[in-house]
Amino acid sequence: MKIFISADIEGTAGIVNWKETEPGDQYGYFAEQMTGEVAAACQGALDGGATEILVRDAHDSARNLNPAKLPRKTRVLRGWTGGPYTMMDGINETYSAAAMTGYHTCAASNGNPLAHTMTTSIEKVTINGMPAVSL
Repeated sequence: MKIFISADIEGTAGIVNWKETEPGDQYGYFAEQMTGEVAAACQGALDGGATEILVRDAHDSARNLNPAKLPRKTRVLRGWTGGPYTMMDGINETYSAAAMTGYHTCAASNGNPLAHTMTTSIEKVTINGMPAVSL
């Protein structure tokens, strides 16, 4: 069973400020927290029967995770490929399931101090005139 995990940082436990998501300041601590959360998700997938795991580092430069701290059967896709799936790049029909860690709420929503949609310059996304929102 193949599992795909996409990992972001703004929804990682404890992060409340943009400076914590960028190199410098307290970034190192929170990058380790992100790595720990991804490692726990990978271990849970392995415990549940996963035979292969691909993790997509999906924050900023896509070079935030410490691969040495992830379970051995985990592969990590780092850097941006320019593909259309962006934060889900690497997924295909061969995966049994997908999971996300460290994701944040969408722009203009409550529940996360760093809510945004792909970039901080997008205020709202609509589909056929209806707002696309997090539940």
